[in-house]
Amino acid sequence: MITMRDRAQALEMKYTQEQTWLFRAEARRNKLIGLWAAETMGAQDPLGYATNLAEWGVEHPTDVQLIDRLRQDFTAANVVLNEDEITSRMHALLIEILDEMRS
Repeated sequence: MITMRDRAQALEMKYTQEQTWLFRAEARRNKLIGLWAAETMGAQDPLGYATNLAEWGVEHPTDVQLIDRLRQDFTAANVVLNEDEITSRMHALLIEILDEMRS
């Protein structure tokens, strides 16, 4: 018979797995958004920029922080993009990555 403790442990394990998947998906998303941003800005080393952005994202995990960083980088590169374009691209990439991870 399943006890409440067993059920609680199962739910905790499921939550931990979901958070791990989300962390991995967001890290992949950050690298892909970094590649897109580097290409848009005409960066000399797109992979280096994308890797740096993904690593930076570990220390700054919120989407708001990532959007602010991208806006600053775009401004420094004299590229005009509004926040909606960045947000839309980020969400589309995350959905795509999560779909890939599920299949």
